Amino acid sequence: MTGAASAVTLKAAHYLSPKHPVGVGYEVFAKEVKKNSNGEVTVRVFPGESLLGAKAISDGIRDDVADVGFTTMTYTPSYYPHGILLNDLAMVGENDMAAAMAITELFTMHCAPCLAEFTKQNELFGGGMSTAPYVLVAKGDLNSLEKIKGKKLRAGGSLWDRFAKSVDATGVNVPSSEMYETLSRGIIDAAIYAVGGLKTHGLADAATQVVQLNLGSFRSGNLYAINLDTWSKMTTAQRAAIFKALPVAIVSTVNAYHEGDKEALKLAKEKNIPVLQPDPSLVAARKDFVEKDLPGIIEASQKKGITDAKEFVDKYKELLAKYEKLVTPIESDPAKLSDMFYKEVYAKLDPATFGVKK
Repeated sequence: MTGAASAVTLKAAHYLSPKHPVGVGYEVFAKEVKKNSNGEVTVRVFPGESLLGAKAISDGIRDDVADVGFTTMTYTPSYYPHGILLNDLAMVGENDMAAAMAITELFTMHCAPCLAEFTKQNELFGGGMSTAPYVLVAKGDLNSLEKIKGKKLRAGGSLWDRFAKSVDATGVNVPSSEMYETLSRGIIDAAIYAVGGLKTHGLADAATQVVQLNLGSFRSGNLYAINLDTWSKMTTAQRAAIFKALPVAIVSTVNAYHEGDKEALKLAKEKNIPVLQPDPSLVAARKDFVEKDLPGIIEASQKKGITDAKEFVDKYKELLAKYEKLVTPIESDPAKLSDMFYKEVYAKLDPATFGVKK
């Protein structure tokens, strides 16, 4: 393909079901790209590992197996040192919509080493993401600093393991697929997971309490990684059409996570599972943990060779504050959120040059 307009079909791969929030977002992306490009660019979505497995997506995009894909940076940590640092910051900032936008701006506009990690993998950083917030889905009562002591908490990573230790609990590394079994059998006392897990992972059949203590969210993904050869062969207008589609797709993904939470809360009500605001002692412990944990994260990252770790963290915190202010007044209006996100980030990226191979 040259600069002349010609029809393009993009193969887009993710490893989740079409009904999963990521799957919902990919369908929106396909629809928006087609509309914005007047039908010139078609996106064929391959969900549920039908084209590439979860851990193979990054290399699959690099090697032209897929043109677009959801790259989970924690699956190939050696490729994405800054993505792993980001994973450790999952409890910084509590607004997931603001987090997805802040990450997108950080990676595309303020962090050359971040972009270099993707370029090395022959992929464009298309956009950030955030799951719904993780909370405590418990069997038994652990809604205070006193009650959580000595309890076993399902921790899906080292950050949550450290949090568990900070409240004198124990982190247990259990994959999400085993949460129901371990909770029902008492191997864990609570799962640190999104409230949606009540429905998606059957936790409503084991849990007796949900404590809405915001324990961060999973954000270490390039939601729309795009092969740089494919990207560079497109016309400027086609790339611009994708830039317009991305904020709409990302907003709809985060909102789909919210919908999942709402459905799960309905189920909790039906099953008489109390959904509680966190005890002030837990809120204070969370705040204290995040503040004390950050210097250690920065130091560990610097030792791993991420020389700009402090600047990265400071800029991220600044952008989270910026987007929390912008998101809050329009939180319930997806069109306004997408427009604002576009103006703040994608409108400032030049489709003639951004990510285009020389």
